[in-house]
Amino acid sequence: MIALIVLAGALSACTATPPATPPTVDPVPSETATAAAEPDRILIGAESTDVVDANGNVLLSLRYSENGDEAVVAAVKILGEPQGTHHQDGSNHYPEMDGTSWGGFDIVVNRYSSEAMPTGEERWYKPAFSVQATAASTNGGIAIASVDEIRVGDTFDVAAEGQDTNRVHVDDAFGVRSVALDLPTSFPGIIADAGLELPYGAIAQSDQGSIDITRIVAPSYLFSLA
Repeated sequence: MIALIVLAGALSACTATPPATPPTVDPVPSETATAAAEPDRILIGAESTDVVDANGNVLLSLRYSENGDEAVVAAVKILGEPQGTHHQDGSNHYPEMDGTSWGGFDIVVNRYSSEAMPTGEERWYKPAFSVQATAASTNGGIAIASVDEIRVGDTFDVAAEGQDTNRVHVDDAFGVRSVALDLPTSFPGIIADAGLELPYGAIAQSDQGSIDITRIVAPSYLFSLA
């Protein structure tokens, strides 16, 4: 009888239900990945052009005193592939230039020669590159404006209203009107040349016969047709 009891206990132990396996819980990430901010506007100033998102956060700041080729590479990463490129040989007034265009917005890299200016004078300021807006937005739909929100297509007289007379210029030979929108702070803003005081910074221009701004260039002299 004792042997039967021991055998029954052993069989009972062998057929006991194993402990339940704890349920599997999928890990919850500690952070949700944030999508990269998208460029919303290109703002052209006297010393730099900034690409900002919809909240005004600066995604890219292109300073004209820094390397122009590197500026183009950085802009491609933010603005996407350009629409095209162009080259301009140097002249007595301008250095050799290479431009990259996103349709309505160009970066123009200056290739200065080692030769002195025809007058024998040193250049006051030699920006590594300049920018130009010829439309209110790029082909990719990114808005373009000056830092004070003046755009290509705005009425020139409205942009020039209330400006000091030395910040507005009319070229009698070509009929081009210009107005200084933003002047520099870290390099001379007014440059004396042939007895003239020339504002140098972000300039809006209106072509002959147009009542609207047709381009915004920076950095540039007030009278420049570049």
